[in-house]
Amino acid sequence: MLSRLASLRVWLLAAMLATAVLTLVAGNVITSQLSAASEEAADRAKAQAAARAIASQVQGGADADDLRALQQVLPSDQIIVTRNGTTVFAGPALTAEPLELTVTVPLPGGHVELRDHHAAPSGGLAQGTLIAAVIALMVIAEAWVAATVLVRTVRRPVGRAIEAAGRLAGGDFSARMGTSGPEEFARLGQAVDAMAAQLQHADTEQKRFLADLVHEIATPVSAITGFAVALTDGSIQTPAERAEAADIVLHETGRLQRLLDDVRQLNRLELTDSVRREHVDISARCEQTAQRFRLAARDAGVTITVRAARAGLDADPRLIDAVVDNFVSNAIRYTPAGGKVEIRAARRRRPPAVVIAVRDTGTGIAPEHLERIFDRLYRTDDARDRASGGSGLGLAIARSAAQSLGARIEVNSQPGTGSEFRLILPAGAPAPAMTSQPGSA
Repeated sequence: MLSRLASLRVWLLAAMLATAVLTLVAGNVITSQLSAASEEAADRAKAQAAARAIASQVQGGADADDLRALQQVLPSDQIIVTRNGTTVFAGPALTAEPLELTVTVPLPGGHVELRDHHAAPSGGLAQGTLIAAVIALMVIAEAWVAATVLVRTVRRPVGRAIEAAGRLAGGDFSARMGTSGPEEFARLGQAVDAMAAQLQHADTEQKRFLADLVHEIATPVSAITGFAVALTDGSIQTPAERAEAADIVLHETGRLQRLLDDVRQLNRLELTDSVRREHVDISARCEQTAQRFRLAARDAGVTITVRAARAGLDADPRLIDAVVDNFVSNAIRYTPAGGKVEIRAARRRRPPAVVIAVRDTGTGIAPEHLERIFDRLYRTDDARDRASGGSGLGLAIARSAAQSLGARIEVNSQPGTGSEFRLILPAGAPAPAMTSQPGSA
């Protein structure tokens, strides 16, 4: 494209040259015609004045000698006097130059005829040609300057865009185009820079996620490897020590399996899973969720209850379960013994939506953590989350599932008093998957 822009000046110059040539030719033709018409009018007026003067002298009694004297005064004109049908005087015929015009003036009993053989001067045509040439040169110069300014104005931002795109394609997400230049290119620069910033953020998050994932996998693998070596080399000898080692290996293996299962589920939600909509009875779904977690709640000393109004909508039940299950699992995990977890569901009129809320009386979340709890492997308290068995991917899975449903997640939480997570499902026509960010109400 830049080569085409560079050749734009040549094409414009060629077009201007052609236009100038046509203008010059047309100017010459027009100038020539105007000059000829002007000369002819002037010559005709002079010839008529001379013919009338000759006729006046003939009427006053001028003889042949007087007419010969007048003929000498007008060497480029031929004087012919006719009276009573007879030519009484005829000057010498001029054949060296073509006849330009003939003027006839009547007199009593005849007429005076003046034949003008004077050639038209060429000064007017030359002057018109010069003026047309100057105008053509000015047009060419202006066109060249305009083309140069246009090409430079366009080429610089296009060059920056190509450079930025090349660096982005090569993996350098710090590349930026900038917003200088005409308005359209400034808007293009803003769009390119915004895209580059998103790519850079996504790349940073991906690298951080991979580093955190490696760390999460390394911890249980190190424990399993250490106890396996101890069992193999005989460092652990007593039955009690071997039983303890086996329990730790089993616990760490389960933790590793849960982490891998969560990674697979998150990957499936973000890359491959399609939304399969069907009619879902929300109240029945909430009861089933509570039933699945009653045993875990009882072991944690937590009471789980359901308060769901009758509501239904078209959605994917698997994705709803992925969101609500994570809400309930986290609520049980972070609610101390004697606490309560409540699942509620209701229909909202304006805008039409079905709201599924999970409220607990647990430890709550500090305000500075609310915007990041949906990030992959983010923990508000690293040691506590590991002790509770969480992988750190539950809320990231919930966010991806909500996005696939075209829904959004809202959070209310106060440290020491508990949290409430809400899934807002649009209850109108099925909405396409869209990006939504968790927000604190």
